[in-house]
Amino acid sequence: VMQLLRPLLLDNVPSIQQTAALALGRLANFSDDLAEAVVSNEILPQLVYSLSEQNRFYKKAAAFVLRSVAKHSPELAHAVVDAGALESLCNCLEEFDPSVKEAAAWAIGYIGGHTAELATAVVDSGAIPRLILCIQEPELSL
Repeated sequence: VMQLLRPLLLDNVPSIQQTAALALGRLANFSDDLAEAVVSNEILPQLVYSLSEQNRFYKKAAAFVLRSVAKHSPELAHAVVDAGALESLCNCLEEFDPSVKEAAAWAIGYIGGHTAELATAVVDSGAIPRLILCIQEPELSL
C-alpha cells in the first residue's frame, strides 16, 4: 500500500497529494508496523521536503503523518528527526493558518516526549520560542 501511495504524493493535483498524505497518516497512526513501513519506504524525506513547498492543506496532512510516525516509539521519532523534520515543522509554526500550526505543534510534542535526547533536539531546533508564540495567540485550537 505504501508503494502505491508514495507516487501520489508527487501528483500534479494538490487534492490528490493531500489525500495521499492523509491516508499515510491514518495508516501510520494505526500501528507501529505501518509507521515503520512509512519509514522503510523512504516516505519521510519526501514529506519533509514538500512541507516547505506545498499549500496549507498539504502541510497539515504532512505534519499529521510525521506525528503519526513519531508517536509510536523513540526509534521512529528519531527517524522523523533524521529526515530533517524538526526544521520544517518549526517553519510550520510560523504559518498563518492555525490548523497548520496546531498539526506542527502536535508533531513536535510527540517527538520531544520520548527521550531527553529527542527533547534536546526539539530545543536545539528553535521550536520552544515559536511554540510560546503559538500559545500566546488568541486562536482556541492552539
